[in-house]
Amino acid sequence: MLDGNFDYKPFLKEAYIEPIRTVTVIDDEYPTLECLIAQGREGYKDEDIDRLSEIIKVSREENFNWLLDVYDGKEKALEIENVSRRLYHSDLLILDYHLDGEDDGLCQKSLNIIKHLADNRHFNIVAVHTKGYTNEKGSVNDVYCDIVASLQARPKEANLHEKPRKMVESALDDWSDENENIRQELTDSISKIDLLSLIHKNSNSLFSGLCEDERLQVFNSIYQQKPDDIKLCIKLLMRWLVSEKYKGLDAIAPVKTAKHFDWGINGEINWLKTEDLFLTVVGKKTTKINDIPDKLLEAMEFWRPHPHKLILSKLRNEVECKGISASSNILNKRYLQAAWLKELIQSKTKYESKTAAWSTVSKLWEELATEIKDDLGDFTVNLLESLKQADTDENKLLSYFVPEKNEGDELEQVKHANCFSCSRKISTHHIITGHVLKINNNFWLCLTPICDLVPDQKNREETNGEQDIKPLMPVTLVQMYDAKEALKLTRDSMWSSLKQVEVALPELSELEILQQIINYSSQNNLLFIQPDGPEGDIRILSFTVGLDGKANPKAKQYYIENQGIFDCDKKIKLHLSEPCDKGTSLTVKPHDGVVVAELRYEYALNLMSRLGFAKSRVGLDFINN
Repeated sequence: MLDGNFDYKPFLKEAYIEPIRTVTVIDDEYPTLECLIAQGREGYKDEDIDRLSEIIKVSREENFNWLLDVYDGKEKALEIENVSRRLYHSDLLILDYHLDGEDDGLCQKSLNIIKHLADNRHFNIVAVHTKGYTNEKGSVNDVYCDIVASLQARPKEANLHEKPRKMVESALDDWSDENENIRQELTDSISKIDLLSLIHKNSNSLFSGLCEDERLQVFNSIYQQKPDDIKLCIKLLMRWLVSEKYKGLDAIAPVKTAKHFDWGINGEINWLKTEDLFLTVVGKKTTKINDIPDKLLEAMEFWRPHPHKLILSKLRNEVECKGISASSNILNKRYLQAAWLKELIQSKTKYESKTAAWSTVSKLWEELATEIKDDLGDFTVNLLESLKQADTDENKLLSYFVPEKNEGDELEQVKHANCFSCSRKISTHHIITGHVLKINNNFWLCLTPICDLVPDQKNREETNGEQDIKPLMPVTLVQMYDAKEALKLTRDSMWSSLKQVEVALPELSELEILQQIINYSSQNNLLFIQPDGPEGDIRILSFTVGLDGKANPKAKQYYIENQGIFDCDKKIKLHLSEPCDKGTSLTVKPHDGVVVAELRYEYALNLMSRLGFAKSRVGLDFINN
């Protein structure tokens, strides 16, 4: 906690718990409505019927007001292929773990339900309400361990091939001459859940033998007692241990870890999340149905989601709650909606339709955001004020939600923020001002005015009374330069001007280079783009050959085929007319290009004005020597 003054629960409750309207319960011990109609109470225990009655009672209480649906896990709708569709609209799923009639061991049916919910595009909150295993372990944490193992990929180091396995087994046979229980002691040296946690958080150090986590204290102590004549390295022994611990989990361990997977456990509080799932496991004997929302809040507080995650959840809830009235307010602007619809209808080709559709959606979304911004803004302000009251140290506030950072992380934050401010996802079907093209491994920025880039608009000519569309369109492209190379040129130039040619220019580390580039980011000369998509690296480009912006931009006139219309995944054909080597005639060279990024329009306009200034500069008769 932040000095013990910050309570995250009210905000978690408003973002995740209060919006719950539909609840689905899946428990093989509860009678469904269909079963009660068909066979009455026969075959069901009174305590199970009483527990179901309590669920119904709780769901109708004013502070919950849930719409309830109950399944016993035997319906065909809950087969693997259909579970996601059936449970798509449930805000909260209360799931009994053992749906197969057994009270011990892992339950494949429940794990399949959880796996499919993790892949569901609707965000699901799940409370696994279970008695746990009924054997000697007797803990709900065993159920939690099964769920973690079913979503976390088995490490490749656990795949111990025959030869290294024989080496370990042979060494352990020799070791057992002095300690006949050595295998059991090793496998008991760390719990399954602790080992899964180390694999999740410290996999590299764990399998390198360098992990000093206190949970490995017993294992390391046993290894230190190994007889000197037994040749067995700790890395190989750890691989054997993980392989042994995964026995029984092989059938459920996935090849690939679930997307955005994370989890944690602290005593009786546990949580697990993927991209579209939040889950906690609670005991039936210790947690009543009406206590489940509080248990979810405890788990969420331990999860400690980023504040923006709460804001986005609140946004979804506001759209769901107020979307109808907000939509009515938007649609009542009849003339505005007529104009937008006209623009949409007038699109002629598939490409034009895509651009017009995205434009309309963007405008409608902007209007919708304006309609719901007041309540969302109040929620954000209240969260911010609560955080600031807890602690006025900005770095401490940030570290509460963001892992401890180093200087490189700080620069990465600046890079990503600048990239968002500078560029966006490609939004049109044809070349426009601000598109960045990659041609022969070089980046070129289109700075032709957008009004001259509309297909069919300025490229018609009349022949014998008929209009023909010219296939080629002229475009002005400006070459961009890698920021590191531009920085090197600027430093060399400055060093030379200081007449320090005989002294070597100090070398910079990668971190220092990035810092110096970032220092130039406010001088209107840098572009931040992600040419390989949202998962790719951010490239920093310079508008001029030097990072200081003193040189003039290098512009060329290309001709682009198909009126600049393109598919995002396909190459664009361009042509460049340049003098031949002797300079006596022109040669036209074809080029292939790909649109890899799009600048925000205001940023593109700024660079276009800089290009215009460079092209219109006036030469005077002043001399400087």
